[in-house]
Parts: sequence; structure tokens; C-alpha cells
Amino acid sequence: MKLKDEYKKLPKELVYEMYDSLVYDVKYYDNITRDKMLDSIISEYKQEGYLYHICTERELLFLKYIQDNKLTKEDLKKYEWEINELNKKAIFSKVTLSVYEEQEENVTKALAIYNKASKKVEDELVTFMISVIKINGNMLTKAFQSMMSSMFHMNEEAFNAHLAHPLFHFYVDYQMIDFHDLEEEELFYREYWDELDELALRRKELAIAGTFKSDIRDNYDIFYYGFPIRNAKVKKMYDEVSKLKLKDFYFRVIDDARLLYDYDHLGLFIDDNNLIEIIKDALDEMPSGALNGFTPKNYQKELKKGEKLDTEFKGGQNNAHLTREDAKLFYKLYFALLEYVNNKHHLSSIKKIYKQNGIDPMDIYPINEYLWEHRNIIDDFIKDNPYKFNNDELKIIDGFKTAINDNFVIAGYDEEYTKLLNKEGKLYMIKGINCNIEEIIPSSELPLIINTTLLMFRDTIIFNSFFGTNNIRYGNDLKEYVIKEMKNAIKYYHL
Repeated sequence: MKLKDEYKKLPKELVYEMYDSLVYDVKYYDNITRDKMLDSIISEYKQEGYLYHICTERELLFLKYIQDNKLTKEDLKKYEWEINELNKKAIFSKVTLSVYEEQEENVTKALAIYNKASKKVEDELVTFMISVIKINGNMLTKAFQSMMSSMFHMNEEAFNAHLAHPLFHFYVDYQMIDFHDLEEEELFYREYWDELDELALRRKELAIAGTFKSDIRDNYDIFYYGFPIRNAKVKKMYDEVSKLKLKDFYFRVIDDARLLYDYDHLGLFIDDNNLIEIIKDALDEMPSGALNGFTPKNYQKELKKGEKLDTEFKGGQNNAHLTREDAKLFYKLYFALLEYVNNKHHLSSIKKIYKQNGIDPMDIYPINEYLWEHRNIIDDFIKDNPYKFNNDELKIIDGFKTAINDNFVIAGYDEEYTKLLNKEGKLYMIKGINCNIEEIIPSSELPLIINTTLLMFRDTIIFNSFFGTNNIRYGNDLKEYVIKEMKNAIKYYHL
């Protein structure tokens, strides 16, 4: 049977889903006909090695088997996964139980490559990558790349090549999203497109950070079976549901419950209470996208662990800031310096900074960054002294040259200081300017990674009145690291 003869009868929406997962140069839905989509699919498969790469070794072995054998009823059950996936890839017809006419030559060429190679070595890594996205539902590309780099020492070139791999592309798509006011690329499992908004809400509600480390063999089971069936409770659920006539539908319902960590709707589709309990027991053992890869069982453990660790970050600041007179003096000197830098180098559209109130930190951010990259300009300021400061005031400004502009972790609050930990393990004891920093960032949000500039003001370390944070919630791994580092860190009260 011809591919076009079968698929031209299907709704355009279904053909477009297949077209989008198979073709790389995709046109918008309204700009292409069903017939043109099918032509594009056939054309894509003519690319050298495309069919070989989009198939797993299991699918190739099945295609090899049916070259010499007629399918039996037992085969339909044994090769159910292969038949379903090859049908989704427009290679094998579930109507005629044969390879589409347009694909026969492509299958022959793919099997020739496979026979020569004897093993499809790329499967292991590509299917693992797909399973990670499936477990989580979606991931920022940068975060996923960092994960692959740490696990497999994968450089950027190799990472991008795997993202473009036909098998990966078939299961995983990408989109641009707003992430903390920045546009970022996000990878998502194609099948979960409709659940992405709900997934984001569930993650926000459940508020768990970090990723639970599971047995890598479970990832392959999740790719091929949909669930980590090496686990006894999950295997029991899988076997029970496999007996049902509408098993594929029920597996999708269960997978939605896993992804979203939401069991409430199980009873809407399943009226067997005993089976529901078996499913819930299994779900507690499965990694959930809403839980950032934690299983519900380990999620509960992580929450209890986090509550215990949070006691290490409780605050109680009193007088952990400059006096009103010193705060006023700092802003007078610092804003004068920033205005001088901006007048010389035109880094921001803001005109007046010196002795101004209510300044938007973003207006002075580029000036601040330039200053600490070219801090020799402080000598020019002192030499010119455009605001006629006295010697004591100029001495304070000269002390700004020891500033440290970097990322720090707010590691805790003492009564009179805020503790900032840097990557070298140094613990800087700083003060706020107008108020205690704990009033801006409560201890419940610690530890928190920030970017700021530390300055010496007289005999006290302060920060340059503003800092940047990505508002990401960090998990117990960072909390444990910070607590350990603080115990061994030397406290610094001067730069």
C-alpha cells in the first residue's frame, strides 16, 4: 500500500503532527496542504541514512524479520511496540501490516547499513536523552546541555548534533519561552505539548528543586515501555493494565498522572478500586515531571530533609546595616562616581545620578559594570574631583578600587551581618545600606545565588546598593554544600 493513499484520508491535523516530527524544514499549518506534507515526508526519507537513523535497533531487527517472514498473531503481540512506532514514523502500515511502497527501497538501504555495522551503537545515548525529556516533560536546553556535559563529557558540537538526530527530533521538539524575563530555548516531549501549561503550574505549586538521580537502566525502560518496569510495583501495574482491552488509553491516563503528579483523575477513567491502588503504588515509584524527576516517595523525603536544613538558615538581624548618616554619605559618593563615569563614556541615557532619589537600578547597571571593568577611572575621578569632595571623602572613594564584582551565595544572617559565600569558599561579612538585607530577602529563601559588587566603606564591607538574582529555587544539594562550606570558611570583614 502507498503511504499517500492511506494518509490522505486522515484529518489534516494528524498528518501535520507526523509531518512536524519527521521533516526538518517545516511550514506553518495554514501554508501547506495535506498532499504537500506527505510529499515532504517521502522526500525527507530519501535523504541518505535517514530511515536508518530514525529507527532504533529493535525496529531495524523487526524490519529485517518481516523481510523473510509473514507476521503471525503471536508476532503482532511480540512486536507491538515496533509496529506502533514504525507506523507513527510513516514506514509501516498497520492496515496492511507491511512496509509502505514508498519506503521499501529506503528500508533495504537501512538494513544494508545495519548489516554492515552489526550494532546500532548510537541508540543507547539518543534514547537516554529522549527519556530524560520524557521524564521531565520539558527542560531548558541550557540545563539539558549542562546535564549531558556532566554525565557524558559531551561538548557543545556533539550536543547539538544529537539534538538534530532524526530519532531525537521525532520525539522531542523545542520552543522559545520567557524564563525570568529572558528568552530561552526549551525542549519538550512532543506527546506532552497540551500538558505543558499545567505542568508549569504543578511545578510552581509543588516547589521542589533539584533532580533525583535514578538508575540509568530505568531510562531505557521508560523509552521502550513508558514506565520503569524494573521496579516490582511498576511491573505489577504494567502487567495488570496490559490485560485490558483499552490498555493504550489507560497507559496514557497513568502517564499523565505520573507527569503531573496528579492522581485525582484516575477514578474518572478506571472504576476498579483495586487496580487504582495498584496504579497509585506504582506511581509513587516513578519519576515525575512536576517533581523535577523525583519520585513521589523521594519527594516526601526531600521535603523533610529540606525542612531540617532550613533551620541552618534562620535569621534574626538587628543593626546589620549602615547608620542613616553613613548610608546618605555612601549614596552621595557612589552616585557621584557613577555620574562621572557616565558623563565620560555615555553608557546610559540617564542624565542625573548625583544626589538623585528613586533611581531605577537598571539605568545604572551598565555604568556599574563598566566601572568595575575599568576601575582605574577612580584615579581620574580623584584627580579631577569634579564635586569638590574633601580628603576623607576622596579616601573612601579610593577604597572602592578593592571592590569585588562577582556571584555570591547569600549563606545566612548574623545579628549584625549578612554572610556571602564565594566560589573560593571565602565568607564575606557585609552590611546592608539603608536596612537589613533580611528585610529584602527573608531567610526562607536562602541559600540564594546573587550577583553584586562588594565595596569597602570605611571599615565595613557593603554592597553597591543593588544585586541581580535569577529567582531560581535551589534544592537540598546547594543547601548541604553551603552549610558544609560555612563550617570551614574563614570570615572576612575587610576586602
